[in-house]
Amino acid sequence: MIQRILCPTDLSENSRDSVAYALRLAKENGAQLVVFHATSFPSFMYYPCELEPFYQWEELVSKSKVERIVADAENRVKNFIYGRFAAECDAVLWKPRVALGSASEEIVTAAFQEEVDLIVMGRCKRATLARIFTSSISETVRRGAPCPVLSIDATRFVRPSRGWRLPLLREVFQRS
Repeated sequence: MIQRILCPTDLSENSRDSVAYALRLAKENGAQLVVFHATSFPSFMYYPCELEPFYQWEELVSKSKVERIVADAENRVKNFIYGRFAAECDAVLWKPRVALGSASEEIVTAAFQEEVDLIVMGRCKRATLARIFTSSISETVRRGAPCPVLSIDATRFVRPSRGWRLPLLREVFQRS
């Protein structure tokens, strides 16, 4: 039985399909949805190189407080969900969760901490060299996750479901 679903998002149009599917899956199963976003510190390359005096570094650090970065990211997650899925999110119990760090590591950590039953995440098309030399976020999450990972391919058009996928998926989880 699926009771809690984790749906990582990068707040782009590519992740829209996975969030929509996770919302629908949560609604069908009466599950709680945790919409997750991993963020990072602002890049220092956008600031001038003459940051020699201490007061300039202090000002830069005060602009990059962790609490503010996390709060801003949480607001972006809420705006993303309410802006694109206003009708769907009213019928689902969901909450935003934001972490600061590497996306794949933070997704696995959130899956352990939230004790989720399923991770629903998008998978994007990558260049050949990128596939050869690095593993994707979804592959890294799949290796470390404490639960099944459902990857939604955002590069392919998926025909609308006629209702057979969700009951089939439900049977798979009830057997395990």
